[in-house]
Amino acid sequence: MSVTSDETLPAKRRSRGTGRVLIEDVARIANVSTQTVSRFFRAPSLVAEATGNVIREAVVATGYVPNLIAGSLASNRSQVVAILVPTIANPVHAAPVEGLATVLRSHGYQVLLGSTGYDAETEQDLIATFLGRRVDGLIITGISVLPAARRMIEAAGIPVVQIWELPDDPIDMAVGFSNFETGVQIAEHLAERGYRRTVVIAHAAVVDTRSAARVAGFKAASARLGLREAPVIKVDRTTSVQGFDILDRLFDVDSRLDSIFAVSDQVAIGVLLACQSRGIRLPETLGIVGFGDIEIAAQLTPTLTTVRINRYRLGELAGEMLLRRFQGLEVSEPVVDIGFDFVVRDSTPNRQMR
Repeated sequence: MSVTSDETLPAKRRSRGTGRVLIEDVARIANVSTQTVSRFFRAPSLVAEATGNVIREAVVATGYVPNLIAGSLASNRSQVVAILVPTIANPVHAAPVEGLATVLRSHGYQVLLGSTGYDAETEQDLIATFLGRRVDGLIITGISVLPAARRMIEAAGIPVVQIWELPDDPIDMAVGFSNFETGVQIAEHLAERGYRRTVVIAHAAVVDTRSAARVAGFKAASARLGLREAPVIKVDRTTSVQGFDILDRLFDVDSRLDSIFAVSDQVAIGVLLACQSRGIRLPETLGIVGFGDIEIAAQLTPTLTTVRINRYRLGELAGEMLLRRFQGLEVSEPVVDIGFDFVVRDSTPNRQMR
């Protein structure tokens, strides 16, 4: 069935005074009830494919845009889920958003994204804004939520999933992994391969509890193995653009360092590129470990040893949890440990075999 607007949309069916196309116009052109059109916008999967195609053609022909505010007032549902990430500059935060959006989209939900800039007060302001817009669910990266923000969330009574960490006292639900254990494995790996003078590059942001936990795990494992306490330098941004400055600071801290652990791949890559630009031979002179396994990590020379998280699945699981709660179903496992993989590549050769 083909739909055209010229022959099927008389002016008398438009909203008085505005010329706005109404849902009744779409229903009439598609030859379905207004309830079916409304259901199509709320939950496309509940409408037969052929019917959905006809409605879609009618929408395109008329230029109709549903009144989401009116719909949310009538149903007490906005069909919107908000997700808070600390930054959009780090690619590790893109995949969870994509996984979340993919799961929710087929059920008629859209995703609203907020970037906190690693600032707790900005996060609180965004939470207040999203709750004021009556989002149906909320995804929060991390556990460092201010008490006032937590009270707002609990008062709103909507389902919440915290991601990237495993909180001892979750607001509601959580999907994450042990950042502490990632630091432990990195320390053990470097020790097994003969590295003894590691310098750690951490994030200066207080609210980045994930970075702090990785560093804590590294230090704890180093102490248990009888190694020296690794010096730590802190950076304001976990991106690659500060590579040269960071490299200078590393050798100021320890002129004889033999390895680096950076709490993000981007920082590790920035240092790696700075080393190559200055003629420092890699990996012979310096072992480098990152975190995140972003796509370029496996394309570098040397390829980067790092920690891999199934970031897409992180977002999928969070979305699936929310959907169950939206449907009034119980979430049998409200806190899920998604685990991680330690990926050994060329940037940390075995020094003991030289």
